[in-house]
Amino acid sequence: MNPLKEVQLILLRELRKNFRSVKGIVLLLISLFGSFGAALLLVKFQQFKRAQIGEEGAVAGIGAEGLKELVHNARIKGLTPLYGEVTAKYIADSPEVLFAGLLITIWLTPLLIALLGFDSFAGDVQHRSVRYWTVRTRRGSFFAGKFLGLWSTVSAVTLAIHALIWGVCIARGEATAAETLSWGIRFWVVSLPMSAAWCGIAVLVSSFFRMPIVALLTTFAVYFGLWLVWVIGNAADVEPLLYLYPNFYDKLLLSPQLWTAAAGFGACALMSTLCIGGGTFLFSRRDV
Repeated sequence: MNPLKEVQLILLRELRKNFRSVKGIVLLLISLFGSFGAALLLVKFQQFKRAQIGEEGAVAGIGAEGLKELVHNARIKGLTPLYGEVTAKYIADSPEVLFAGLLITIWLTPLLIALLGFDSFAGDVQHRSVRYWTVRTRRGSFFAGKFLGLWSTVSAVTLAIHALIWGVCIARGEATAAETLSWGIRFWVVSLPMSAAWCGIAVLVSSFFRMPIVALLTTFAVYFGLWLVWVIGNAADVEPLLYLYPNFYDKLLLSPQLWTAAAGFGACALMSTLCIGGGTFLFSRRDV
């Protein structure tokens, strides 16, 4: 069979399994309800902040345009230490609710991936169903299909989460529909390379174990270890340590400069490729 056909076969199987399973449905519902509640809270907070700033502006005799410029400059000032001046000016033009939604998605996506992908391999190995598939497909195709299935599932769930936030943003008048969709789609696309890197790590870890619970705990441990390395890198100002943490690359992917964004995409793609390549190499030598 053509390797691409084999990958497609495993991909479709993973999508059916993830979206038809109780675990997948429950995680989807929790994600949607959580994002809807978070979006409402963010909008409410924005309204409260605008009212407070408006009162202070009225006392100081500052008009609506002056207040808008003041808030815009404050956003640039707050974002510059994290993203640099060029990216900060770019992000400052976006609706605050959408950017806050992106940050929430970036930091919660690893948890979603761990819960969806911990039994990606371990479940099949435990129940011996992996033998059925590895006889009919190449192990490299099997591994790639597992990765693409998890990444596609997570991408679809995060798109649904972002779409809910877009709907709340438009309904509550935070931004126009055109502005919301323009920034919203950009922010969702930014999250995809980072989620691919996390999916690669999750699938690689799961491929080492026969028991799903052990795979889950190990995945959490690896994720925590990467986060700890990122914290140490920030605290000690050792930049090379930061490159090991997939979420570090949001500052590159959010850049309006094409070459900077391409560097972030390339780094995430390299991380995913190393996980898939290394996992395939080790999996091909295992007795399953």
